[in-house]
Amino acid sequence: MRKNRNEAQIIFELLESINSGNTQISSLLRKVNIPFNKYQDLIQQLKERDMIKTTQEENKNSLELTPKGKEFLEQYRKFSKLMVSSYGLNL
Repeated sequence: MRKNRNEAQIIFELLESINSGNTQISSLLRKVNIPFNKYQDLIQQLKERDMIKTTQEENKNSLELTPKGKEFLEQYRKFSKLMVSSYGLNL
């Protein structure tokens, strides 16, 4: 059973999936395990925060991380490692 996640953890998982090339909505919803309305809200927030952008590929919209989104992933990973190594806390 999956533990409760905070918004930062959900955003990390969503950005991680997008970064690995997973950009189909249905696939992202299953991978991140969030309802569609939550997905829409997060995508809008991430666009407003300039962490993702939408690109057009062969008549399909595709999601792509911006440098700011990639930086978030890197910083979140570092913070997670610090929490585990220093305090034994898993994020």
